[in-house]
Amino acid sequence: MKTFAKIFVSCTLLLSSASCGEWLDVMPQGMTTEENLFSDYSGYRSALNGIYQQMASPSLYGRELSWGFVSALSQYYDFGSMDASQIYAYTEKMDYENKEVLDFLESIWQTAYNTIANCNALISHVEKADPDLFPYAESGEREMIYGEALAARALLHFELLRLFAAAPVVDLTAKAIPYSTTYPDKVPARYTTEEVLEKIIADFEAALPLLAVNDLNLDALKTASMRFVSNDSRGLFFGFRGTRLHYWAVKALLARVYMYACDYEKALAAATEVYDACSSWFPITTKAEAQNVSGAVKLYEDIIFAAYDQYLKKNYNSVMLSSQGATTTFILALRSPKGRFSGETSYDTRYMYTINQPDEEEQEDVYASCKYVKYTSTQGSDFDKETTQGALVPVIRMSEIMLIMAECKARGESGEGDGDISAAVSDLNLVHKVRCSGRKTVSASDFDTFMSKLELEVWKENIGEGQYFFYLKRINSPTLVSTTQTIQMADKYVFPIPDSETTLK
Repeated sequence: MKTFAKIFVSCTLLLSSASCGEWLDVMPQGMTTEENLFSDYSGYRSALNGIYQQMASPSLYGRELSWGFVSALSQYYDFGSMDASQIYAYTEKMDYENKEVLDFLESIWQTAYNTIANCNALISHVEKADPDLFPYAESGEREMIYGEALAARALLHFELLRLFAAAPVVDLTAKAIPYSTTYPDKVPARYTTEEVLEKIIADFEAALPLLAVNDLNLDALKTASMRFVSNDSRGLFFGFRGTRLHYWAVKALLARVYMYACDYEKALAAATEVYDACSSWFPITTKAEAQNVSGAVKLYEDIIFAAYDQYLKKNYNSVMLSSQGATTTFILALRSPKGRFSGETSYDTRYMYTINQPDEEEQEDVYASCKYVKYTSTQGSDFDKETTQGALVPVIRMSEIMLIMAECKARGESGEGDGDISAAVSDLNLVHKVRCSGRKTVSASDFDTFMSKLELEVWKENIGEGQYFFYLKRINSPTLVSTTQTIQMADKYVFPIPDSETTLK
């Protein structure tokens, strides 16, 4: 594997080179060395903040791992007769030999591993740092930084695994991706899927007790209005916990990882722990709450963890909107969403408030997501100022935790569908009934029917959030059924490792 670029840090942001070339030997002007950076608590804070900024970049959660690349793969968007050169046109076609698609994959790979290198640099210093170096040692500042860096490393490896290796249900023993844990790491070892999952879980598990010092019963996590603002007396660094890998975010992500690994017993245990402890902190957003939002409608009450992209509006519009004279074309128009919400369009909150027609007169049949861009019916300051909901990119929600609980109960001990369907349906309705304003519930009497209802719910929950494709990959669905076509997925779930990494063994 090509070497990661050596880290140099400005006073506010941890950076790594865009390429994985030779180690940098000369310190750029205006930068500081690692030694100087980590000589003071502020350097540790800057390093961690830089990692989160990288995670919110367009190559990661700021676009490709949310509303961009993986959403296009999921067939959410209707490119229709657009010119094939339009961004994501070849992605939607799943043409993995196309240069555009390969460039997306290269960017994801490079940015993720560079961010992992930054995590490793921070971890190598903070794990041996004197707790008294930090102003809020008594409330676990060092431990919080350490735990979040471990969790970020685990999460990014997990995203790479889901893209560049076969799903565990298909093959656990094939070589997958490198798992980098040291800095510098010129030749990180490439592990099997099973080994990578073990390392991801180990990092998440190691992070939990470190994060617990600050996060357990933290008031700033208990409501959306508190966790997405700066509301901590200790200062800005301790605010915005909803945009940081806090204790319950890591526990929720562990449930996702266990599901992907087909360990349904542990997935159910982790999901149940999150639900029992803090479902009231992350309640499913109701119609009344959604309709009172000004700006981008994220249904943010149930977001457990979100990336914070201060440039989201600019980045989204640069892809979404194309002006042709007096006409605005909505590039990321949703593919016939009415069909998926059949019979529920008048009361399903997700359809009523996160999907909208930008201009009913100009483009009568065009629908788009309101999660990332403001349309006629979503006026207000939140989005315009790129604060609060407007800057958030959801990564994991309480709704996913409830759906994990439901699926695990349906699968039962065997994992094959011999579980309690009644209990599974009850958990599924924890999401569906609230989203449908209490007017509609899901019913199912057998496993196959339940799974079809679950799949639809996963699709509705993940418009613009990037998880639907990975759900289908996890269960090794033979087809991806959109509103216009059925795609055979046998060879579509695993992406080629970038050409720049062909030396990997």
